[in-house]
Parts: sequence; C-alpha cells; structure tokens
Amino acid sequence: MAKAPVGVLLLHGLTSHLDCIDPVVPILEKHGLPYRMPVLRGHMTKPEDLDGVKWQEWVEDGQKALDDLLQECDKVLPVALSMGSLVALNLALNNPGKLEGLVAIAPALKIKTRLAPFIPVIARFQKFYTYKYDPKGYFDQEQARTTRNYPGLPTSALVEFVRMGQHLRNPALLAKIKIPTLVIATVHDRTIDPRTALFLYNNLGSADKKLIWFDRSGHEMLRDAQRGEVVTAIEAFVVSHTGVAPTEVAHSEATGQTS
Repeated sequence: MAKAPVGVLLLHGLTSHLDCIDPVVPILEKHGLPYRMPVLRGHMTKPEDLDGVKWQEWVEDGQKALDDLLQECDKVLPVALSMGSLVALNLALNNPGKLEGLVAIAPALKIKTRLAPFIPVIARFQKFYTYKYDPKGYFDQEQARTTRNYPGLPTSALVEFVRMGQHLRNPALLAKIKIPTLVIATVHDRTIDPRTALFLYNNLGSADKKLIWFDRSGHEMLRDAQRGEVVTAIEAFVVSHTGVAPTEVAHSEATGQTS
C-alpha cells in the first residue's frame, strides 16, 4: 500500500486533556490525512503521574508517535498546543528532512509569571501546585467550566516544563528549523508570555513562516471563543502544505493581525 505524502501529529500541552487538541481531528479526517494523537507521559490519568517525568521523555513520546506515523506517510506535519509546540520544535531539530511543516499554537517558550526563575527553588519546598479558577483565562466561560485539564501538577513537572522552554529560547537552535511554520497566538494569554510567539517567529530559520494573532481567546485556543477561526487557520495551512485538494477549505479569514 502506497504511503500518504504527509501525515499530521497532534500534540497536547502540559496538564492538557486530549480535547484541547482534538478539535483538529475532523479536518484531518475530512481531507483523508493520517494522524496520531499521542498521550504524553503523565497525562490522562492523574496529576501525580507527572511527578518525576523529564522533559526529554515528553520528546521521546512524541518521537515514538512520529516514527509510527512515518510508517503510513513520507513526512509529518505536527500541529501542537503550548508545551506540545516545544515537543514539536525538538522533533524538528532531531528529525531533519522528516517534517513537512509545523503549526505552533500558543507556544510555551516562557510561562507568564515573575516567579519563573524561582520555580526550581520553590519546588524544593512545595511539591504540588494547584490551579485556581481564573475567569479571565477564557472568553467562553462554558468552556472554562467544562475543562478536563488537570487542576494542578507536581512542581517537579513545572520545573521540567520551564527547563524545556529555556532550552529552546536559543536563537541559534531556532535558526536551524527551516520548515514552513504557522505560529498562532493570543494577546490575552494568561498562561504563556505572548511575546514569546513573536520571539519564535523572528528567530525561526524558515523563509516560509506566518504569525497570526487572535484577540478573543485565552491560552486554550482550540476550546475558547475563537476556536472556529483557529481551526480554519490550521486547516488552510495544513491543506497548503500537504497537497490535498483545497476545494472544501473554509474561505473565512482568521480574525487578528498577521505577520
């Protein structure tokens, strides 16, 4: 059986339920694109299972899914949310010639807190961090109430998350990534410093790159008020870089500024 030209790898974020990335699945099935949606280590069970997981192990999980998907297609295009974007960037660095492109949604290069430099120290004294409900984190409050993300995480996992972001905030590393890339971000992100989306865009080595800003969305961009526009932007990019027929792609433009 002949391989498909391109498949899609869906990667969720830290503490995420798969429903934060699976809104992309219908467009992949519509266009007949093979895909994988792995559960990164420590997720979809209980928050305590994240304790002791190293960031390199999340990359290993992404690599296993990539290798499996490559049995069905010649190249892979990751569509990744938050920490999943960091996994995807590592995959791009580790697999030259195997990726067709990349969609990075709210890329988590730096968390939005002044305490970020002190998280390793805090982790010595506080073993678990619980999230408090933040009504300003979502524009769509129904989506906020129905989230199935973990309500907290071990601080050891938060340390690994920070370390992975620090590893990738290296212009020399990002310059090595030359695949077509779409960066999607929101100016109202209360989890990740939105300025890092621009940092990523500016430092990628790709000549084919685009940055789209949304203005009525929180960090969970595929579950918030502009989720339809976000999916439309992803679909347009995926279709243009996978060779599938573009006839059924929605023609509406994503709301926000592009670069």
